[in-house]
Amino acid sequence: MHVETAASDEGIYSHPEQHYFTVSIGKMFTSVILANLEEQGAFSYGDRIAEHLDADIIRGLHVHKGVDHSQDMTVGQLLNHSSGLHDYFEEGRSIKKMELDVLLDGTDRFWTPREIVEYSKATRETQSPPGEGFYYSSTGYHLLGLLIEELISIPYHRALSSYIFRTLGKERSHLIQYSEPMEGSEHPVAGVFLGDINAIGYRSLSEEYAAGDVISTSEDLLRFTRSFAERGIVSESALEKMQDWRKLSPGLDYGYGPMRFRRIPLLMPFELWGHAGGTGAFMFHNPEDDLHVIGTVQQLGHHGKALSMAFRALATASKVR
Repeated sequence: MHVETAASDEGIYSHPEQHYFTVSIGKMFTSVILANLEEQGAFSYGDRIAEHLDADIIRGLHVHKGVDHSQDMTVGQLLNHSSGLHDYFEEGRSIKKMELDVLLDGTDRFWTPREIVEYSKATRETQSPPGEGFYYSSTGYHLLGLLIEELISIPYHRALSSYIFRTLGKERSHLIQYSEPMEGSEHPVAGVFLGDINAIGYRSLSEEYAAGDVISTSEDLLRFTRSFAERGIVSESALEKMQDWRKLSPGLDYGYGPMRFRRIPLLMPFELWGHAGGTGAFMFHNPEDDLHVIGTVQQLGHHGKALSMAFRALATASKVR
C-alpha cells in the first residue's frame, strides 16, 4: 500500500505520473549504484576516496584545525556522513543565506560537480576528523558521483539510467539539467519554491548533482522503494553492508544511503526506511506493515512539515489495515 501527494505551481496537484524534484532522495540512488559496484568488486567501502579520484580535487579538500585529512576519508564515511567534510549547502545556516550563496547567485549558471566541490572548499569549514562524528555533507555525495564516473567510465546520469531507471522498467526519471526522460508525462512538472520564487527552471539547480538532482514521479519512486525493500535492486548481502548506521538525531540514523527512523514508544510508532529532502520530498517504507509513503510539498525548508504529513498518512493507513 502507498500514499502519495505532490504540489505544483498551479496549487495542490496529485498524480502518480507527475514529475517533481526529489532532492536528497537521490542520495539513495547514488548509494544503490555504489552498493552494486562494491558487490562486483569495483571498490571497497574502506577504500580512501583519494585512491580513486585525481589529486587536484583531493588537494585541500579536508583541512580541520590545521591538519590535512584529505587523503584519509573513506568511501563509507562519505556515504554515511561520518567524514567530517564540509557541506556546500550547509543546512545549519539560514535558508536565505543558502539561496544567495548558491541558487540565486546566477540563476542561469550551470554548476559542474567539480565547481561545487571547489566552492565548498573555498567557503565552508570542515567539522571533524574523518570517522569522529556525523555531519551531513552533500559535498561528499558529489565526490561519490565522481567516483561512480571514475569506476565505470560513464557520466553519472547514464549510470542512473543503467543501474536504476532501466532496471526498474521505467524511464520517466532523469537528472535535471543533464538528461531528459525517455518517457514524458501529460501532467505538469511541479514547481520547487524558494519562498514565492519558483526555481524549477533555474539552471543553478544543477548544483545538486549526485546529492539529489533527480526529477521523478511517485510511481517511479514507489517502484524503486519496493524493489529496495524486496531485495531486488540490492541484494541481501549488499543491504547488510549499507547498514553502517550513524546517529543523525534521536531516533534517526543514517547508513550508506538510507535513513532509518527507529520505533520509539510513545514518540515514533513506526520503523521507517528511506530518505527525505530539503524541499519536503519524502520516500519511506514501513517494513512491519509493508506500507510505502511518497510525496512532496516542493518548498525549500519545509521538510519538517512534509515528514509530519508522511507520519500522519502512515498512521491513517495502518488503522485502515
